[in-house]
Amino acid sequence: MIPVEILDVIEFSLLRTAAGCYIPLALFVITTAARRPDAFERYSWGISSLGIVALVWLLNGYLNQNTIMLSFMYPLFFGFVALLGPAYYFALVARRVNNVGNAILHIAPAAFIFLSSLIGKVKAPTSQEQLEVFFLSSERLPAQVWSLVGDQYLTILLFPVHFGAYAGAALWKTRDMRQAFLTLPLFLISIIFTWVYSSPGNQEWDIHLCVGAIEILLIALFIYHFLTDTPKVQYERKERLHIEPINYHDVIAFLEDTDLSEKIFCESKISLDRLAQQTDIEAITWRNYLNDEGLSFSDLKKKIRVNYAVRLIENGFLEKYTIDSLTETIGYSSRTSFYAAYKEITGTNWSRTKN
Repeated sequence: MIPVEILDVIEFSLLRTAAGCYIPLALFVITTAARRPDAFERYSWGISSLGIVALVWLLNGYLNQNTIMLSFMYPLFFGFVALLGPAYYFALVARRVNNVGNAILHIAPAAFIFLSSLIGKVKAPTSQEQLEVFFLSSERLPAQVWSLVGDQYLTILLFPVHFGAYAGAALWKTRDMRQAFLTLPLFLISIIFTWVYSSPGNQEWDIHLCVGAIEILLIALFIYHFLTDTPKVQYERKERLHIEPINYHDVIAFLEDTDLSEKIFCESKISLDRLAQQTDIEAITWRNYLNDEGLSFSDLKKKIRVNYAVRLIENGFLEKYTIDSLTETIGYSSRTSFYAAYKEITGTNWSRTKN
């Protein structure tokens, strides 16, 4: 039998650890989603991750009676929680808002909550001491903290309905059960959040371990989702939803211009960022093209350089110049690097070709 004091420490530490883990999780989601081709999709995943961080911090701060966390998160960042539903929907569906009217419709709830909380914070700031009093004496903490705009009890109750409607619509749209495993724990957290925040501020809770387990499970599911949601899977989902995939007309046109592509790729210090700068094609477009083609930047560079070398040899380059000159012309600093690239691309040793 674990002593009550030790159990309290474990529960408190678990929620603090889980809340702390959501910061690197948000960074992981944002940096991983940065490889997506559509800017709005990247934005949606970014907002979703921030909304989840705010939701978890608010819930764990309340359960742990952490007034510092609440005074920091609740008044200023609650808008991210309200925006979680639409952002999560557009992140899963990978479809942008059709027009300005739709954008206003989706953003309006978050804008209302964020602005009202910001006004309340500026006009009637709540100190840590006041929050501690609210925990001990208030009938409902939300009714007290939202000082200027009145009782937000209805907003708290509607939050899981709002998020659940968007999440359900995304699952119905995509028919992707992998996303259901990601959505259900998040929806459960939203229900627990509403349950906790609509209860008396001085109520004691015995759900710390359960909430911590759900939050850690959600972290694992997010990591799994992003590691398995490959460009091929994204392409198939967009095709199934009749979303036009990104076109690579500029990339293909550049690669078909043999003289220009060989000139740029044969520079000794060529990199993806330098390539994007010289071709006026965004680096993210190049990355997505290479992902779709199953190539790395190094693979493409070797292919173009070796093909250029083969063409030069066929035109009698080695009758006038040395192999070192050929190596330097196509961008390699040593013949050893050229020999390795030549064998990898052609499947033939250079010595056999030379003979």
